[in-house]
Amino acid sequence: MPSLTISKSRFVSGCQCPKKLFFDIHRRELKPAIDENQQALFDAGHEIGHLAQTRFPGGVDVSPENYYDFSTSIAQTISLINEGTKTIYEAAFSTDGVLAALDILHHEGNERWAIEVKSSTGVKEYHITDASLQYWVMNKSGFAPDKFYLMHIDNTYPLGETLDVNRYFKLADITDVVIEKQSWVNDKINELKNVIASPNEPILDIGTHCSSPFGCDYMHHCWKHIPENSVFNLSYARGKEWELYKNGILEMSSIPDEFKLSHRQKMQVDGAKNGTEYIDTKSIENFMSGWQYPLYFFDFETIFPSIPVLKGTRAFQQVPFQYSLHIVNNGNGDISHREFLAETEDFTNHEVTDPRLQLIQQLKKDIGPTGSIVSYNAEFEISVLRMMALDFPEEAAFLEGLIERFVDLLLVFRNAWYYKPAMGGSASIKSVLPAIAPEFSYEDLTINNGGDASNIFLAMIKNKFNGDVALTRKYLLEYCERDTFGMVILYNELMKVINKY
Repeated sequence: MPSLTISKSRFVSGCQCPKKLFFDIHRRELKPAIDENQQALFDAGHEIGHLAQTRFPGGVDVSPENYYDFSTSIAQTISLINEGTKTIYEAAFSTDGVLAALDILHHEGNERWAIEVKSSTGVKEYHITDASLQYWVMNKSGFAPDKFYLMHIDNTYPLGETLDVNRYFKLADITDVVIEKQSWVNDKINELKNVIASPNEPILDIGTHCSSPFGCDYMHHCWKHIPENSVFNLSYARGKEWELYKNGILEMSSIPDEFKLSHRQKMQVDGAKNGTEYIDTKSIENFMSGWQYPLYFFDFETIFPSIPVLKGTRAFQQVPFQYSLHIVNNGNGDISHREFLAETEDFTNHEVTDPRLQLIQQLKKDIGPTGSIVSYNAEFEISVLRMMALDFPEEAAFLEGLIERFVDLLLVFRNAWYYKPAMGGSASIKSVLPAIAPEFSYEDLTINNGGDASNIFLAMIKNKFNGDVALTRKYLLEYCERDTFGMVILYNELMKVINKY
């Protein structure tokens, strides 16, 4: 028999969707296993939680040994408060079948502070939701806080020789807004108790709540009636998908001809209905006519840790550690390749040249003074270069000069100047490449996506990587090279189209 206790996580689930709460308790077998990216997020959250404790050092940790039984933690929390303990980590309170565990309970003078830690850079609405429940439980238990703070990350703080937690973390006073929501919390608790006590699954259709504020673990169950090529695959839909769904239209191929669509959406629907391909040769030719040889096909890989690891960088800053560069020297297929991969130890060794400066110096050798620089979704590469120009003003002229030379391959496919039905609703390179060059693949690579590349390199920097470092560096280089070679394939295809025209 599952526990009917309402915890903070269950309360947040229920506020997003009553059916989600019901599944959390009665249908847990529907919940998929945690994947590597989710686990990485959880691990980062735990790391930030432990770091936050050093902002209020010397506390007593009452975390439970078994997270299905908080009885000992609750008893320890009350005892420690009564003994006058200044700071308690993971303080737990329970009343009327509702449980709340607080990241930090701190006493400052005559005030009791409730502090909830979040690995975000500001206060979000769902933070207020769970904090309001915590206040409700503490108040009903007889331990109402005088102040309720949301501790979040300050992403304007640049890392120094060591991390200053007093500057890395910000305390946002959310006391008043939390108190204002107490009547709503009380009503919501009663509503959710009825949900979890009922043996019947709530009747609730899919909607925008399925992905807000979080992607739901149960979408595979609730959305099983949605066909593979559905209206929800419509690119840049902006609400059109829900309008169609509410009118009983689920399949892309069933969208009426008179339904108002953008050019790209029309190409997508025509592709679904008739297998129609579309190539606007004139627009492609106009777009590419200004490109100048040599062409530099360029791609960054970055880390963006919540806790900065490189002196001078900020939380969540995109910090490049690698690039790949395929150079097409002329229209005759003359091609060469350059690459850069930083040494992980250079991120934490303050005695060596900043790895970003090493990267810049290598760029000066690899990219000549003329020629277009081609990226896919070039705004990302440009944003990384702009940040380096801010951090290294002495290199700004060179970096700004590179930025002026960028052209973006994405525009061809986002604007549907070239469209194949196999691209579906996505203009990402991972969708476009297989549609144009089915033989091209990342499947043979050990590292085959940017998320893994970033996570692995960061683990190496933090000495948390257990694999073969030398071999893995080879895998990182292979992945990044594949990305820029894929761009060359797309370029060659577009040139064939132009030349044929």
